[in-house]
Amino acid sequence: LYESRIASLQRTVAFFITFYSMATTVANFWSFCTFGFFGYSIDKTQSMLRVATTAAPVSGAQVREQMKAMSLQRQYAYLKDLVERAAHTWVTKSREHRLHQA
Repeated sequence: LYESRIASLQRTVAFFITFYSMATTVANFWSFCTFGFFGYSIDKTQSMLRVATTAAPVSGAQVREQMKAMSLQRQYAYLKDLVERAAHTWVTKSREHRLHQA
């Protein structure tokens, strides 16, 4: 019973005190740092945090298919480059061979 009620309350109050102390320090810092232009009162400040809860515009299946397509494009580009280099090497060697025969 102690851990579930009393200790939990103690941790909550400790958190509130810590958070209040931190907020006061930050409010005082901004007032001092900006000569009072950007100071604010912590008792009137409201958090405007918004959490995005809408679904992702693209499904996981579409991402997976796009990743597969990109992988195939990379493999195709690699093979194309490999064939082009091999053809260039073959043409260069055959020209050199013909020049040496003449």
